[in-house]
Amino acid sequence: MSSARTALVLVAAMFAAGCGGGSGGDAPPTPLPAGSVALSAASYAVAQNVGLLTVTVNRADGSRDGSVAFATSDGSALAGTDYTARSGTLTWASGDSAPKTLSLPIGNATANTVDKTFTVALSNPTNGLALGAPASASIRITPATAATVPAVRVQGNRLVDAAGNVLQLRGVSFSGFEFVAIGGWSPGDPSGGQAGQPGGPRWPALKAWHANTVRFTLNETSWLGLTCVDTDGVTRQGDPGGNYRAAIATQVQQANAAGLYVIIELHWGAPGNACPMVQTQMANADHSLDFWTSVATAFKGNGSVIFSLYNEPYFFGLGAGQDAWRVLMTGGTLDYFPATSATSNYRNITGPWRSVGMQAMLDAVRATGATNVVLVGGTEFSNNLGGWLANMPTDPLKQMAASWHPYPPMQRPTTAGVSAGGTGYAVGATLTLAKPSTVYEPAKVRVTAVGAGGAVAAAEIVTAGRYLQTALPTAAVPAAAGSGTGSGASFLLGGWGNLSSTWSMPANWPVVQALSAHVPIVFAETGEHNAPGTAGAPFLQQLLPFAGANNWSVIGCCWDVFAEQDNVLIQDVDGTPSDGYGRVFRDWMTGVAWQ
Repeated sequence: MSSARTALVLVAAMFAAGCGGGSGGDAPPTPLPAGSVALSAASYAVAQNVGLLTVTVNRADGSRDGSVAFATSDGSALAGTDYTARSGTLTWASGDSAPKTLSLPIGNATANTVDKTFTVALSNPTNGLALGAPASASIRITPATAATVPAVRVQGNRLVDAAGNVLQLRGVSFSGFEFVAIGGWSPGDPSGGQAGQPGGPRWPALKAWHANTVRFTLNETSWLGLTCVDTDGVTRQGDPGGNYRAAIATQVQQANAAGLYVIIELHWGAPGNACPMVQTQMANADHSLDFWTSVATAFKGNGSVIFSLYNEPYFFGLGAGQDAWRVLMTGGTLDYFPATSATSNYRNITGPWRSVGMQAMLDAVRATGATNVVLVGGTEFSNNLGGWLANMPTDPLKQMAASWHPYPPMQRPTTAGVSAGGTGYAVGATLTLAKPSTVYEPAKVRVTAVGAGGAVAAAEIVTAGRYLQTALPTAAVPAAAGSGTGSGASFLLGGWGNLSSTWSMPANWPVVQALSAHVPIVFAETGEHNAPGTAGAPFLQQLLPFAGANNWSVIGCCWDVFAEQDNVLIQDVDGTPSDGYGRVFRDWMTGVAWQ
């Protein structure tokens, strides 16, 4: 039900209550119709090497809240060998009549020589929902087909493949092309070999994760072959090996041969003759249109390639009187931009410069004749989509999707009130508090006053730690066992301050859900903690099932062997998942474990 219709129903009810007479009292509101749910087809066929089948469940003639269960069952195809068993519940909120989708992972470890089948069925509808026909479907797994170049397009608010089937992108982001060439690190291989054999990732490893998409993050100066100057005054060649474009083209060809879609993104750019060696606020009027004209010309004949117009727009230094959303879409003037060098001489380059908006970049793509799907991000590092629909660019081809970068919203405390003083503590002792989860880091406090028996009377935060905003501690947090000389102290944490954008909070997920009624949603990046010994990924274990239920596409960052504690998917070039985030994301991709 629309918000307008809901308001009318409420107004009508209040009017009846105020004007009605007799002993009957207020008339109960008319319940929403329940309607029926059914699978979109009685049979599906999927080649074994596709890796993932998306099945649509449609709802007809109803918008009452309700749910229906689903489950797979073996035929000649066996769970754990030929496919991954799936079961669960699809849920509709009041007013929701949109289709839901199921993602069924197909196994390809052992090649089939004959067709195999299994079944998926709906059952146990609630709150008056009826099971329509078909309520079950046969899934036929055919032997692997010869690799063909995939294609993707927008149909209404969905991505679809070349055959018109609903498509959910599940993939990974490969980092390297944005910084290796401009840094002069590896002229012979501008990918830097960051995540696999020289020349890029190991495609069988990606396929083992059931990935159907890979994202490449580009540098505009490297693609255009420009010369630039870094903050040390060093003149740099954007493409020192003279092979940057050829390397990207090779990666796209290899990805297509592996059956993967490709996202090409303008990741780093800079105005004037500055070297883009760090993320600037937005694309620039000096080079970014030339970049997209060239890239679109190169790949306009390849329907598997998606263009992501700019990585993570943010508007620090926006000139007075300008609205960030309008500048995002139509361009504006900023007062500075960040820059750096190979010696990490990071500083802000002051002086006005002109950004270019999403609309102009989209127009540059379309002017080449390219019909490729285009991704358009939001503000606050593409984390905020709140103003996207009201300010969206105009695409005459309607081949546009919204790009979202949801990362864990984190906070840190600034105060620690004493809840229980315990005994045996000394002034100056540093106490580590109990770990808030298996993933996030605890605060440390310093005892500043004690009372009788060494009871803590006052304390201050010395290390704020990191706390997931969806699960901030509200009760007293004890000191970790063995922390300090005393025992029994506990603290009430407060003065919470943001470490990251709060727009990824679950309270905003319905905003994205509403936007997805108009355009496809693509998580062009997401991530979480992956330090060795980490278990689980609490934020993504909430968000990924929600994304899957809404058929939103998800790209994990990053498929690289980096010695970093966050947002790294793999430990080695063969795709061994990192602890925490990597394991959770792989299991979601392949449909096992915590789901």
